[in-house]
Amino acid sequence: MRIKTNERVKVLSIYDPDQGKTLPYRLSWSGNVHNISKVSYYHQERHGRITFHIYHVTDGTLDFRLTVDSETLAWRLREVTDGN
Repeated sequence: MRIKTNERVKVLSIYDPDQGKTLPYRLSWSGNVHNISKVSYYHQERHGRITFHIYHVTDGTLDFRLTVDSETLAWRLREVTDGN
């Protein structure tokens, strides 16, 4: 199952000063809290002056594609898949 969406979501992120990276740690979506167990892939896309940080993450059951707008710092859930 693949769900495409464009919902604003609550994300708890952490900054690792040793690696110089900010990583999503937990996300709240559809009334459930998902603890992120792995960042599978990360990349950036530029749209004009705005950079979007794109994270492909998993909680071990579901995979999520999250984006962060560098101008507003808003997190959006773009896609959810269950691996099927």
